[in-house]
Amino acid sequence: MALFDRAGSIDDRSPAYEGRAMHRTLHPRTPRRRLILRTFYALCLLGATYNHWYAIYHHGLHWDYGGFPKASATFWTMLAFIDPAAIILLFARPNIGVALTVGIIVTDVTHNVWIQARYFPPLLQSLADSPQVIEQIAFMMFVLVSSPFAWAMKRQTAA
Repeated sequence: MALFDRAGSIDDRSPAYEGRAMHRTLHPRTPRRRLILRTFYALCLLGATYNHWYAIYHHGLHWDYGGFPKASATFWTMLAFIDPAAIILLFARPNIGVALTVGIIVTDVTHNVWIQARYFPPLLQSLADSPQVIEQIAFMMFVLVSSPFAWAMKRQTAA
């Protein structure tokens, strides 16, 4: 009777754990799938980073983005720094990176939809004329649905 299986977790056939359900090890492809999701997030954030830095390069750090409120312009400029930080964290500290990615995209979409509604009414028409915002909404929906699968869960071990 083996107490440890090949993955190093306690075998549920051991007498100490008889009759209790044990957490099974994850499918071998699961870490790879998480990495693929985080890589996709990183590529999308890299595109956003490019867009924000392009604006900074052409207009400077204090550009008002064509007359928008200072808080909105500051938010968009800050994304030039926050997006790359999320990219790094997606690989250095995956859970923090995934959480930051969720926070970034939800905040950005909320803000951009508010801008569309406030400055370019009616909202549905302005969204139809804004493929960039539609792409952000699609990315947000993808991140919200897939983020639980990108989360790097630690395998439970018996003490």
